[in-house]
Amino acid sequence: MLGPLYTALSGMLASQQGLGLISNNVANLNTPGFKLADPLFREVVNRGAQGGIARGSGARNSGGGVSIDSAGVSFAQGEVRRTGNPLDAAIDGNGFFVLDQGGELRFTRAGQFEFDKDGQLVDRASGAKVLVFREGGGFGAFDLDDLRSFPPKPTQEVVVTGTLGRAGPVGTAELPGITVFDRAGTSVTLRGRFTRDAADPQRFQVQVLGPDGMEVGKGDLHFGADGTPVKEASRIKITINSTTAGAFDVMLNFGDPGSFAGVTAPENGTVAQLQVLRQDGVARGSLTQTEFTESGEFRFTYSNGETKTAGQLVIAQFDAPEQLRSLGGGTFIAADNVGLELGRALNEGRGRVVGGSIEASNVDLTQQFTDLITVQQAYRACSQISSVTNELLQTLIAQGRQ
Repeated sequence: MLGPLYTALSGMLASQQGLGLISNNVANLNTPGFKLADPLFREVVNRGAQGGIARGSGARNSGGGVSIDSAGVSFAQGEVRRTGNPLDAAIDGNGFFVLDQGGELRFTRAGQFEFDKDGQLVDRASGAKVLVFREGGGFGAFDLDDLRSFPPKPTQEVVVTGTLGRAGPVGTAELPGITVFDRAGTSVTLRGRFTRDAADPQRFQVQVLGPDGMEVGKGDLHFGADGTPVKEASRIKITINSTTAGAFDVMLNFGDPGSFAGVTAPENGTVAQLQVLRQDGVARGSLTQTEFTESGEFRFTYSNGETKTAGQLVIAQFDAPEQLRSLGGGTFIAADNVGLELGRALNEGRGRVVGGSIEASNVDLTQQFTDLITVQQAYRACSQISSVTNELLQTLIAQGRQ
């Protein structure tokens, strides 16, 4: 007679646990990277010779009620939402970000990162260090200090393009605003002067003037019959004395023979129009933007227009992710016997990294309310069984006293 009572009790306890899990799922609806706990109810049988539950009655094969597996977690993909924060990251596909919390590895899909006061990339919620692959090999914490600025690079070559007048009155063409950089990253503005030879219209005398108007270099520029530079006279080397970094050499490149990409002098051309196509020096740059690539690399943009990639997020993959234990807030810890592989995004089945975004929780509110109603009905049914059983017991006890 006590069997139905213990069976009903097991159902009420399981339903109560289920309500707790559903409540926790709903409470974490807006927690990034949260994975819902999926309550799994299962029938209890053959738990002992006296029946399904301790002190219960019944045959060996009788039902013993119901239990709940509260450790079941659904790792279904949550919606990837754009945040605009460049240090947020989501994984579109399989994998987990890896955190180092005091020497213990933890795993999360909630890629909300920031740089701490020491310049290390950490998880915003826990402060745990985010693991990345290092350029020299291995992996560890990421340090921003060496990447806060882009070192200067002195100009070695200036490529000039345009046309020079080979016909018409003899004259001088000017090329102002030739900007180069010294070893300290300081800009130096030069000016070019091109004077056509009166006796040979295919020859030009080139004079380069410094900021003070003094000559810093000169040479001859020759053109062939097709109007492109002659190989032996298409480059001029000049030496610039910088007040901040001393003397440095710069090569002025006017193009290659047979190529019309550089400076040309058409046979009947009368118009001179020159411009600097590019120069290979850069000023010192300060960090202006940080973002993640799809492969999980950092891409840094600097005030001088230069970019640099460094480091790469470590992505963990498990043979059986359902065996991970939740620590709350979308963070998990792995048991020793769980197959763990650390690798890079887009490799070996791992997903891509979406920068400036987070993965929302995978909680479906509609489904949770449906489950809530089902569990409440189950609790009510078990409660009614308990009440009916109690009434029967009371009746039997009363009859036994008569």
